[in-house]
Amino acid sequence: MIKKIKSSLTLKIFLMMTLVFILVGVIIYAIVMNVMPNNYKNVTLSNYTEEIQKLVEDLEKVTIEDATNKIYDFCLIYSANAQLTGNEITYKFGEVAEQDTSIQTISSEVTFANSQESYILSLSVSEHTVNQIMMAFLKITPVILLLIFVISIISAQIISKIVTKPIVDISNISKKLSKLDMTWRCNTTRTDEIGVLANNLDTMADKLNKTLNELTVANEQLQKDIEKEKEREKVQTQFFRAVSHELKTPLTIIKGELEGMIYEVGEYKNKEKYLKHCLKVANDMESLIKEILSVAMIKEENFKLNEKEFNMSNTIRNVLKKYQGIAEDKEIEIITNIQKEYNFTGDERLLENAISNIVSNAVMYSPKKEKVFIEFRNNTIKIENTGINLENKDLQQLFNPFFRVDKSRNKNTGGSGLGLYIVKTIFDYHNISYKIENSQNGILFTIKLPR
Repeated sequence: MIKKIKSSLTLKIFLMMTLVFILVGVIIYAIVMNVMPNNYKNVTLSNYTEEIQKLVEDLEKVTIEDATNKIYDFCLIYSANAQLTGNEITYKFGEVAEQDTSIQTISSEVTFANSQESYILSLSVSEHTVNQIMMAFLKITPVILLLIFVISIISAQIISKIVTKPIVDISNISKKLSKLDMTWRCNTTRTDEIGVLANNLDTMADKLNKTLNELTVANEQLQKDIEKEKEREKVQTQFFRAVSHELKTPLTIIKGELEGMIYEVGEYKNKEKYLKHCLKVANDMESLIKEILSVAMIKEENFKLNEKEFNMSNTIRNVLKKYQGIAEDKEIEIITNIQKEYNFTGDERLLENAISNIVSNAVMYSPKKEKVFIEFRNNTIKIENTGINLENKDLQQLFNPFFRVDKSRNKNTGGSGLGLYIVKTIFDYHNISYKIENSQNGILFTIKLPR
């Protein structure tokens, strides 16, 4: 029970209010018991004095015989005792028990109408009436105390519920707050301290909800950044492994051929032939290193695009000029449909490099006497080369670093495998969407510039 009382504000207030009401009721009743008889006595005496004066005035107008009747009636009305003394004659009026004592005795000199002799009239009020009032109070005391007790309990219960209801509501809401449930609101119109507390809780809930949402978004972003960083590290690791592998092969070739020429082993005695081959391998390594450096530069964290507005149509035309001769050597027809002008904001040098890689692949990997279609309309660039298709599994890996369709990795039949990886990196920096797919006639590369 004590534990329940300690844990319930409503019960505490109910018990406190009950005790206070009972105590106040008992005190008020005790005060009334003490004050009421005295007040009655004072009021009675005040009225009694006035009535005695009136009685004396009336007695002086009548004979002594009539006077005795009036005195007797007065005693009956006011429960008083009277004594009329004069000429050695004494009259007594009223029948009061011996134990009764008078509250106050008033004496007045009276002269009757038919006599010149003066009489002394003494009147006294008995305490019997006051005692009866006290007895009446004592008799109803148990009933009064019971009423005080019942009324106190009912009043305390009503008041405790009214007083504690908003506090209990706020307490229940705070429990939801502890569970990070921010969907509740106090929604009170009170302007007192409880209303201020409720409004402060609403404000705190709004701020906490906003902060939690921000933290959730920040956490999600952090998780994405972590995953992105892990993926980046994974790609870097794979890239460096591929770089090591790509450089290891030509270095081994050069080293072997140089040793053969130095020691004049077999066919390596023909130094002129193998020196030219070593130079070609070294040139291939140089091209590969340049591409690796280009990738490394673009992948730097502090890398920034040199953005400016330029005419994309002119850039595409400049790229086509570079491969016109190679196309003619392979009897490949380049068919263009390029709009006159399209202004785009980006890094012109990098975008020219990306488009150059795509056009180079289209020309280099197309069989002789095929066609290369280049169309640029609105914000879409389409580059299609005919006469060749790729397997879907190869199409999905074309943008991976050092991936080549030719599994032999012969430099005479393909590049380093970094070209389309560089294209992907450049387009991602510019938020340009792209895709490569098999078409009905060959391979189609589609580029969509952001408007």
